[in-house]
Amino acid sequence: MSRHHIDHSSRIDRQNTPCRDGCFFERDAETAILRRAGVELIGTLLLMLAIVGSGQMATRFTGASSGVNLLFAACATAGALVGLIVAFGAASGGHFNPLITLLQWVRGERDAACTVAYVAAQLLGAGGGSVLASHAFGPVPAAGPSVLPISTLFSSELLASAGLMLIVFGCSRGGRSEVGPLAVGAWLAAAIVATPSLSYANPAVAVGAYFASGPVALPGSITPIYVIAELLGALLALPVIGFVYPGVVDVDPEAAAMEK
Repeated sequence: MSRHHIDHSSRIDRQNTPCRDGCFFERDAETAILRRAGVELIGTLLLMLAIVGSGQMATRFTGASSGVNLLFAACATAGALVGLIVAFGAASGGHFNPLITLLQWVRGERDAACTVAYVAAQLLGAGGGSVLASHAFGPVPAAGPSVLPISTLFSSELLASAGLMLIVFGCSRGGRSEVGPLAVGAWLAAAIVATPSLSYANPAVAVGAYFASGPVALPGSITPIYVIAELLGALLALPVIGFVYPGVVDVDPEAAAMEK
């Protein structure tokens, strides 16, 4: 066989088999599910701690209605998420968001048992992070987005979630794993400032916000609306991802080296 020949069996179709070297996939899929789910729980807890804590501290420093709060929240949330994905991505994929996990399952890139374990861990982590932040940092006045019309909040979360999933899977399928965390953080920071719903774009964060205090807190009547909008937004992103990257096929790194 010629050294320049590439065996087509070394190719990976991401529509059927996950590329474990890509962003948002764990490096070793054989690691115990409980260990990987535990990493997702820890990461989501820390993310929620940063989200709630930054909102509370911004309120104390600048007042409940100051627009500067948005900049504080955007920087803290984006920075925390980028750091967590970089730190824990190799262990669990660095999702910390049920939308990513569920879309990977829909696309056949993650099995059902792992999906259930990840989503449960993310929800528990977000709830735990909210409770921990609220107790550690103390209560502050709530000033969330609930004063806006429900239709505005719904459409805002739908579009914010769709946009986030386009960034996540665009980086994954486009082979830009090295900048995936930064791209996600940049989009999220911009969306927090730009959207009236503050771009929660994460069902675990929305559920956790129900248990939170401060400007990120969501009332029980709003939380389900956020979750439904986020799920629909993720599904809306799915055909767009397929249109932009139809049947993307990656080449095994060793085979690529032989080709050179």
